[in-house]
Amino acid sequence: MPSAKFESRLTKSIFQKSLESTGIICLALFECGKITLDSFFPRQYSFSRPYRKLLGLEIVEWPKRNTFLENLRRLKKQGIIEKKKNILTLSKVGQSLIRKIINKKKALSQKWDGKYRLVIFDIPENKKWSRNWLRKELYLLQYIQLQKSVFVGKHPLPVDIIKDIKKFGLEKYVNYLLIDKLYDRSRLKHENFH
Repeated sequence: MPSAKFESRLTKSIFQKSLESTGIICLALFECGKITLDSFFPRQYSFSRPYRKLLGLEIVEWPKRNTFLENLRRLKKQGIIEKKKNILTLSKVGQSLIRKIINKKKALSQKWDGKYRLVIFDIPENKKWSRNWLRKELYLLQYIQLQKSVFVGKHPLPVDIIKDIKKFGLEKYVNYLLIDKLYDRSRLKHENFH
């Protein structure tokens, strides 16, 4: 099972389109289902170039083979990918993780309905990890921090985050409100709020 830190790093990488080899591997496997290991490396064959472009593998700075293989080993160890002979596939855990990330990204691409979402939380100190997790998720979803534990955003929280709030036992500490109008938008100095 991947750690929350790994999931957060991979999500941020995919959101900001600054893919590292780990993100490239996961997205390519998600899109194609199965890929041979050689698909990532045979740049010397001209016929492979269109397919490599389709998979997003023709990037300016390609990671070194050793780095790439080390990331493959790490993904396999964490149970995100499976490797049989020379064929790579995403495991069920990997598919679930990438689907979760894509759902977050889709939430941001939806047209704004004109309503704001306010998230207010008062999570106790003994659940500090969960509090930090929620803050990171809200920042990824382009929510703006109004106060230490008050965030406002334009897009609904994805179902996965709401499920995780319940899974971590935070529902009694988190309030999620839908607001028609903000009267003082001066504190929202972010490009997504203008």
